[in-house]
Amino acid sequence: MRLKLICCDVFARIACRLLSQSPNTVDVEFVHMLAHNEPEKLRRELEARIRRSEEEGRYDAILLGFGICGNATAGLYSSLPLVIPRAHDCCTVFLGSKEAFLRHFGHALSTQWRTSGYFERCDLEPGGAGDSQYKTSAEYMKLVEQFGEDNADYVWETLHPEPQEKEAVYIRIEGYEPIGAMEAVSKRAREEGKALRVVEGSDGCLKRLIDGEWDPDAFLVVPPGKRIQPTYDMEEVMRAD
Repeated sequence: MRLKLICCDVFARIACRLLSQSPNTVDVEFVHMLAHNEPEKLRRELEARIRRSEEEGRYDAILLGFGICGNATAGLYSSLPLVIPRAHDCCTVFLGSKEAFLRHFGHALSTQWRTSGYFERCDLEPGGAGDSQYKTSAEYMKLVEQFGEDNADYVWETLHPEPQEKEAVYIRIEGYEPIGAMEAVSKRAREEGKALRVVEGSDGCLKRLIDGEWDPDAFLVVPPGKRIQPTYDMEEVMRAD
């Protein structure tokens, strides 16, 4: 198959290796991770990239290296099959599956976490992207659905007063860690006065997306003309409507 991958650049290090090994011919466009700070703007950017990919007239399907991501992918459609992981945000993708996400974070869905991609692709100083990461979580999106985004922010802050957590969670994927990543993570945790918990991630989700192994339990394949409709649960996550 000849595929187009439109992907958050937080996955750039992993995606580039997987693309070189894929049986498919895959062209890729990366979108800057900080675009998540403005979901409406990100949706418009994704729409524009999908339209341009359609116009090229040479792809069998368009792949999205995103999850719901603050509703940024809600409503997206294509004249080609559109394939996206059943994920609320990139945490599920970094862990490799929904099952792994629930195993590590099911007891506390709002837990903040980091990967080397965050250190490479965005500012993690106070007030940077890392501190608004909760806005892509399933718990936050349910609040948005109920109360609207402005009110959801207030409700979230009320339910999650500072300090929120006593540990820093880092998702490490063997073979993709840049030199010095663990040292930087450990230093940041010490500065925050938190214990560091390292969780082993996986490239499995991205690999299956790129290789065309689209198990319906793990991926939503949106037929031409249908739109991505989030369901905000932990099983289906999204459907085509």
